[in-house]
Amino acid sequence: MSKRIIITEEEKNEIKSLYNINEQGAGDILKGLADTIVNMIKTGKFGDDDNDENEDSYLDDTNSGSVDSKWSKVTKKVINEFEGGYWNPKCGHQTAGMGKSTETMFGLDRYNGDIEKTPEGKEFFRLIDNEKNNKGMEQFCKKWKWNYKGGELEDTLKNLASKIMKHQYDNNSKNYFSPELKERVESNDRLLMHFAYATWNGPGFFKKFAKSLEDGIKSGKSDSELVKQAISDRKNTSLLNQDKVASIMTSSDLNLA
Repeated sequence: MSKRIIITEEEKNEIKSLYNINEQGAGDILKGLADTIVNMIKTGKFGDDDNDENEDSYLDDTNSGSVDSKWSKVTKKVINEFEGGYWNPKCGHQTAGMGKSTETMFGLDRYNGDIEKTPEGKEFFRLIDNEKNNKGMEQFCKKWKWNYKGGELEDTLKNLASKIMKHQYDNNSKNYFSPELKERVESNDRLLMHFAYATWNGPGFFKKFAKSLEDGIKSGKSDSELVKQAISDRKNTSLLNQDKVASIMTSSDLNLA
């Protein structure tokens, strides 16, 4: 059923007077106004959609600098915002929600993640093992409580974690990025944040997210659209921190340089 827009004679005369238009012109304007209102009612769109798009335009911002120059900051953001500190069931730490995790620090699972296959990975857990040996396991566990950040070792461990995860990011991007996706991701800090955290999530999720954005690129999506697609992709998984990741990825002041 079509909707009728009724305008009184007084309103019509006021429009004519305001814009100094004749009867024919008034009729054309009123018809156009009525058509616009009807279309807004049909589509449910009110206001200027372009303004809504402009509000998100910063999501398209590109950033200078190599991934290497940004990676330390990326790592610390992932650890501080999403992953946290130490966890070890042998220290009596809570096991709920940890699944098959073994000993983890900053989200790096010692055995499931095969972390010690690199020199940095060996050094990472050697430092922790030294603490165990020097203190004894009982005293170690008293100090290295759940989510402990490493105390005086924190900065050293974070720097090693950064190098460990950069190796994994490089391997994943080599295996699952096309040249165009790599360029788009590494020139947009929001997309880089998404795939940096995907490195912690594992190669399976990294591959899945890459495939989705490859399809988005093929369909001509802008960076801002890819950012929104990446957030949606995470919503369709069982991964933790979905809302927090979305908030950081769309933050207007995100800067990894």
